[in-house]
Amino acid sequence: MVRSAAARFGLAERRFDHAQPELDLRLPDGSRLSAVMGVTEHPVVDIRRHRFADLDLSDLVGLGMLDEQLASFLAAAVRAKRNILVSGAMNAGKTTLLRAMASEIPPGERIVTIEQALELGLERQRDRHPDCVAMEARLANTEGIGAITMAQLVRRSLRMNASRVIVGEVLGDEVIPMLNAMSQGRAGSMGTIHADSSAGVFRRIASYAVQAPERLPLEAVNLLIAGAVNFVVHVDLREPHSLRQIASVREVVDADGPLVVSNEVWRPAPDGRAAPGAPLRDSTALALAEHGYDVRHPSGLGALWS
Repeated sequence: MVRSAAARFGLAERRFDHAQPELDLRLPDGSRLSAVMGVTEHPVVDIRRHRFADLDLSDLVGLGMLDEQLASFLAAAVRAKRNILVSGAMNAGKTTLLRAMASEIPPGERIVTIEQALELGLERQRDRHPDCVAMEARLANTEGIGAITMAQLVRRSLRMNASRVIVGEVLGDEVIPMLNAMSQGRAGSMGTIHADSSAGVFRRIASYAVQAPERLPLEAVNLLIAGAVNFVVHVDLREPHSLRQIASVREVVDADGPLVVSNEVWRPAPDGRAAPGAPLRDSTALALAEHGYDVRHPSGLGALWS
């Protein structure tokens, strides 16, 4: 059954055998299938079903993931074409939040999404995103040729006249081309990354960059981050009830040698939910105000606060 699904679903035929014992695949209903064999006693299949395939930030407000003020903040950040990384642990709701934020992208913009296995599904939302190209990495064939990596797809997206590039999940050496894409005119790009905190994102990016073919030193990576990323939004999964909440938002300010300088403009309150923290920079507050955010809210402190 798994081999049949691998052959029929997805953008290209995939294998599932002893030579290729791992499989990641999107099923026709949008669910994500992950399977392994050969390294377990019998084939093991996991299926992740997305309850919310088409939603916006107001839906997440209703689910308790964030409040209306933070939703307004994120909506303005997307409309103002700020580059945003969504971080969190596995199953914390990163993809769901990314999908909801993407609903704020004007329908006239051209979007290119890049994923290891298709999952976001923005190209299926024709009303919201009529001009969306979904690209999926491809494994090598039986002869060991034909592989197309996410890093290659990110570079290719620069030639596709995209208004925004969205990387579904940053997992390795595609981080360098992604940061280059964000800093070379693809404003408003977004992606997700695994991290245990909003501050931990910078360490995670550095660890991926060290493994990339470019072998960039830490100082160079931090300069790339400072020039490419505007906000990091961290989603927390709170037990025992698996409550998903946005806990932190950082504004990236600059780089200082081995450090990335950032302000936590929304920080965890006692209940774990994000509350206003440090003030935004004046230029950021002005940009978000132009796109509907009420800078009189405490998180908009700065030159406009009076």
